[in-house]
Amino acid sequence: MPTRGIFLTGTDTGAGKTLVSCAILDALRRRGLRVAAYKPVETGCRIVAGVRVGEDCERLAAAAGSGQAPADIAAYLFAEPAAPLVAAEAEGRTIDRNVLVDRFAKIAHGVDFVLVESAGGLMVPVADGYTTRDLAFDLGLPTVCVVASRLGCINHALLTVQVLRSSGIPIAGFVMNEVNRDCDHELAMRTNRDVIGRFAAVADLGAMPFVETVHRDDVEHLAALAERHLDLDALIALD
Repeated sequence: MPTRGIFLTGTDTGAGKTLVSCAILDALRRRGLRVAAYKPVETGCRIVAGVRVGEDCERLAAAAGSGQAPADIAAYLFAEPAAPLVAAEAEGRTIDRNVLVDRFAKIAHGVDFVLVESAGGLMVPVADGYTTRDLAFDLGLPTVCVVASRLGCINHALLTVQVLRSSGIPIAGFVMNEVNRDCDHELAMRTNRDVIGRFAAVADLGAMPFVETVHRDDVEHLAALAERHLDLDALIALD
């Protein structure tokens, strides 16, 4: 198992996990660390020249920059944009937890820091009787929760932290992510981070500002934002 790494989950779909993952990976790589990315399962994949391709895997590979090919980052790729269990069953397939753990070990070998990005939130079904929470427990990494800063995110964030804590999964902290410019709920947007920090009693690792669409695949831009707005030193110090 690696000495350093994180399991990155989100409050829900669309929280910006891949954007935050890419920002962290590229920032740490630019600091001189050998980093690797792992996306256990990606759904909603497309076919290019007869080959199934995961868009998140492509972005993570670009950010990791360690010779990882996009095809090496996920253990499973599925076509349907659905929970891993559902997407797998739509193709008559099943997801094997042992495959997920074994692939992690191979990816983590020989690097300084590994970032595992989950599909969806903690309670998303991966296989029968097996959720993302169970995978996080199996991998044993400190978990970072990406919180989409929007109206209602406080409840989602606190529930996620409660599940992690009750499951005995180490919590590294949370990262706020400004997924849109919500001018209709200015007070909520301005106070979400502070309230979550007060009630969750976990580390506040910073907040990613809103990133325009044109910059979301620019890993250099994302890394610069991570250096300015996230507590990367705290992530590196995790055991």
